[in-house]
Amino acid sequence: MLQIRYYYFLLYLNFIVCMIEFTPKLIYSGRYTGSLSSLMLALFVTCLMIILFERQMNRFSGQSIAQIMSGTLARFVQKSLFLCYFVLTYGAGLIFLISYTQIIHRFICPDMSSGLLFAVFLVLVLFASLLASKSILFMLEIIVIFQIPFMMIMILLFLLDSNIQVDFLLEAATYIRHWPAYQMIAAGAFLFNGYMSRLVFNEHLVSSKPKKQLPVVFIIGLLLLLAYYFIPIGYLGLAGIDSDNDVWFTATNSMRLPHFFIERYLVVFLMIQLGVSLMFVIVCCHSSLQFLKQANLLNGGKIKWIWVSLLLVLSCALWPYMGESAIRNSFFSWFLNVKLVFDILMVLAVLCCARRIKPA
Repeated sequence: MLQIRYYYFLLYLNFIVCMIEFTPKLIYSGRYTGSLSSLMLALFVTCLMIILFERQMNRFSGQSIAQIMSGTLARFVQKSLFLCYFVLTYGAGLIFLISYTQIIHRFICPDMSSGLLFAVFLVLVLFASLLASKSILFMLEIIVIFQIPFMMIMILLFLLDSNIQVDFLLEAATYIRHWPAYQMIAAGAFLFNGYMSRLVFNEHLVSSKPKKQLPVVFIIGLLLLLAYYFIPIGYLGLAGIDSDNDVWFTATNSMRLPHFFIERYLVVFLMIQLGVSLMFVIVCCHSSLQFLKQANLLNGGKIKWIWVSLLLVLSCALWPYMGESAIRNSFFSWFLNVKLVFDILMVLAVLCCARRIKPA
């Protein structure tokens, strides 16, 4: 059994990756209405869900989600939930992989075909996702520990930058008085959605202490949320954000490291974010395959390679259609609305299992 820190690494990874792509465009579209209040409400709602979810999962330490639901929920209901999460987790991984392929093509490898880049990343991710769950967590630990100092440097650069327009930040803060909107709450909740990875890795993790650790998680989550929302506004302003599709890359391009051998922080940020993003996609693909396994549709041998081949072909087939930014944003907006509903249903299903049976 691994220490609970790996669970919080999953939370952190999910936030760091999702703060860069898709959610900023959606959140900043409501910057004059209820985006900030929606983010604050999403943080409180997610913390409550984490407490409820963790308290029930702790009663099933060392068990897989299939073992938890066995004998409690109908097999049809179990398979339906697992198949839905298979689609959701693999869909999330695929859309982020396509998006980051476009980013790498635009900023780092403009002379290389974006299709070739996608194929290389896809093969790398699919084969890495076949590793054992513990190996995935060990990889995650290395990536997160390496990334955290750069996140702290970025926040420090922002706080010490004399070019930051404080008036922009104060103006943005005044809109917290508006009522939140469901779609923005869903986007904010997805930033902290890493806790649902416990469904896949529960049998490898020790029990947590949600009441004792929640204040730390809440404070860190609040600080990251404020950084997520205000750093781009400090550089671009509320009006400037509207015309920029990559607000975080534009914001980090304004940061400078005068005493570092690479002056532009954007270069460092891109390289670090590439590793973190690939790790996120690997976790998504690994989770999707594990949900197939829990549904008894992936039992190793030839079946495993058939599923991997199908996912490879399907991903390549979707690549031409998902290459357009507008299509990806529309799909992701729909995805967020559905994902929050299924997360609530899964938490309720785990609660139902904990109430009906006595865990081993």
